[in-house]
Amino acid sequence: MKIFQKQEIEQLEQAGAQAGVALSSMMEQAGRALALEVESRMGGVADQRVCLLCGAGNNGGDGFVCAGHLAMQGAVCTVLLVRGEPKAALARGAFVQMPEAVRRVRAESQPAEAEQALREAACIVDCVFGFGFQGELKGDAARFLSFSNGQSCLRIAADLPSGVECDTARASGGAFQAHVTVAFTGKKPAHCSYPGKAFCGETVVAQVGVPEELVEAARTEIQETGSGYIRACLPQPDAQANKGSQGRLLLVCGSYGMLGACSMAARGALRTGVGLVHIAIEERSYPIVAQAVPEAVFTVLDLTSPAWRESLQGALEACTACVLGSGLGALADTLCPPVLSYFAHAPKPLVIDADGLNYCARTPGALESPCGPVVATPHPGEMARLLRRTAQEVQADRLALARQLAQDTGAVTVLKGAATVIVGEESVALNPNGNWGMAKGGSGDVLAGMIGSLCAQGAGAYQAAVMGAYFHGLAGDLCRERFTARAMLPTDLPDMLPEAFRQSVPGFPL
Repeated sequence: MKIFQKQEIEQLEQAGAQAGVALSSMMEQAGRALALEVESRMGGVADQRVCLLCGAGNNGGDGFVCAGHLAMQGAVCTVLLVRGEPKAALARGAFVQMPEAVRRVRAESQPAEAEQALREAACIVDCVFGFGFQGELKGDAARFLSFSNGQSCLRIAADLPSGVECDTARASGGAFQAHVTVAFTGKKPAHCSYPGKAFCGETVVAQVGVPEELVEAARTEIQETGSGYIRACLPQPDAQANKGSQGRLLLVCGSYGMLGACSMAARGALRTGVGLVHIAIEERSYPIVAQAVPEAVFTVLDLTSPAWRESLQGALEACTACVLGSGLGALADTLCPPVLSYFAHAPKPLVIDADGLNYCARTPGALESPCGPVVATPHPGEMARLLRRTAQEVQADRLALARQLAQDTGAVTVLKGAATVIVGEESVALNPNGNWGMAKGGSGDVLAGMIGSLCAQGAGAYQAAVMGAYFHGLAGDLCRERFTARAMLPTDLPDMLPEAFRQSVPGFPL
């Protein structure tokens, strides 16, 4: 699904106007769509009190139109002007056309009446700021949006909750907390990425007059992953495929005391279809991992002998892709340098996870050193170490910081967490599935193995990352259905992948 940034939606609206759809018509249709959503959610609005917080721009104009439609259906409507009377010409026209039955309250001069209207409302509609908001809420807008959040009634936002930035998904303190957000024309980044998504509640899309053919033809940088993308990108094996043609994935993962990470990465890779999983593992760990992953082949490293470097080199030369870092622990300082040195000259895909990323955070330039495609899969803590930020800063600005790491290093960046962000050279994907039950140690190891598996089978690094995150999240949702989010385990994820494949690409040769 296309996700429209501010500039893209403005260009689309301008294209609609050039095609003969007046902006006033778009405002009329937006206000009507908002009113219909209010009616639907309330089960009718006759004699119901609805308070609409309206700004001075066109988002406020949508609110004025909405108030007029609701009043005609018998609602008792109050328009609360939190930024004064409208200044934009379109909004001003909608304001003067509201029925006299709609009560007007000016927040600046009538604060007591404003609070009373909000307390009495069965529904509060936020029409203060649209997709142009940036920065922090202040003044009467901040006061009454925050006051609205404390009311135990239905809360609906027009296009975006006020206080949430469209493109970055940042949220100001006191941002409107909606139960439902009506997105006009299409979803915006803040509808799909945190922290903004947390303020949107359920997002529904309403078309407001931009011709359908223009929407379909519009190019967007950001996509929300869907089954159509998966079907187009998933490598389709030949009927005569063999284990050699299905890729050879090398895992340089796991250390004594952290071998579960290696096993989970291997199982995720195998369930995602790679022909051969090859694990380079220290000697004392080999018996444990070999029992856990009987399908794998091994290069056993005697780290007390200089010969281990030659053995690792042979394994690297034989692979078609590599996963580095899951559960590597203290061995990262020993094993990461020769692996990264090899990939500095070998244009093969490399997935760097966990302790591989922590090694890169300690070693300036290490993440940029490979000459082939790199996929970095940090969780917020690892991202914070890579960017010299705090995890709180990462979570407050997930889209921008994922883009920053991708730009700084050239790596496809997979910022894990709710609504995982995947950033490639020219594209961004937001993952729509997954749940809090996946927030347990080991889930990321499964994902790293899955992405590595798809790379080994021939998928591009960005496509592998997008597909891996999607299948991983869908498997997590299937686990939640079967085990509950609280009880599900990361080790359940690989076993749910067969059903995840069936559901996401029905009819595809799996």
